Amino acid sequence: MTRLSPLRLSLPRPRALSATTPSLAALIWLSALASPAAAQRERLTVRLERVGSTQVTRPAGTTVGTDFWQESLQLFLGQRFVRQQGNTIAVFGGQWRVVNATLPRQSASQDNVTTLHVAAADLMLLRTFGNRHTLVSVLRPGLYGDAVRVEGAAFVDRIVSPRTTVGVGLSYASSFGRLLPIPVVHVVSRPKRRLLVDALLPARGDLWWMPRKGLDVGLNASLVGAQYGLSAAQQVAGGTDLWLANATVGPQLRWAPRGGKWQLTGDAGMTVLRRLEYARDGRSVADLAPGNVPFLRVGANRLF
Repeated sequence: MTRLSPLRLSLPRPRALSATTPSLAALIWLSALASPAAAQRERLTVRLERVGSTQVTRPAGTTVGTDFWQESLQLFLGQRFVRQQGNTIAVFGGQWRVVNATLPRQSASQDNVTTLHVAAADLMLLRTFGNRHTLVSVLRPGLYGDAVRVEGAAFVDRIVSPRTTVGVGLSYASSFGRLLPIPVVHVVSRPKRRLLVDALLPARGDLWWMPRKGLDVGLNASLVGAQYGLSAAQQVAGGTDLWLANATVGPQLRWAPRGGKWQLTGDAGMTVLRRLEYARDGRSVADLAPGNVPFLRVGANRLF
């Protein structure tokens, strides 16, 4: 999944979520899938990521540099449409992500920096049913490396109290690095005026403290990955796909310098779980077993 997720910098601070317009409440609070959740609140997102170097296991008959590292650039652009007095909200957008990583090669003469791309449409629909329920559906058809496929998710949110929304559903995505059906649980809670808990498990979890308008600080745990189809030149050990994912934990920051719709974001910390495997027909053929390393993400958003 691509999940590579930023949240809105200056969240509204109402005393309670509105029970009369749950679609609007969902749009304000939700993040869909692991990776670029910006589609629901951000019109434009630019994000850079760097994951530190580590040694990996080299498949037999291949060459590789002394270290494995990866870096990525992610862009998202979308447009939001509100209908039926907020009971129906649609977001149409697109995302592009490029990842550069030092991966094994069959020949020493080949450049060991591999470039992988994700280019997908981002289609989201939120529909209110009654006063407390919202159906959220997401489709992401596109190109994942050399493979064309559709990823997506659907879940139902329910406002269980003035300060808490809970939802359950199912996603079909490759946030774990491998395309899988994954049950999801969505929780948004505002136990205190300046405190927000926002999680879409198992893809991500956020704890935010908002000391003043335009500045939010917190902790984040997230899982960012994708299953990439490989070209003939990129294939190693008979693998036609690459399973690539990083689970990370660390502090995060959102800041609007002028208190407006432009925001700067950043988070840093450590990877805690990693996947880097070549696969064929849904089975792993070579596990490179990278170690855990520091990471850094910085970005900028333009809000709706």
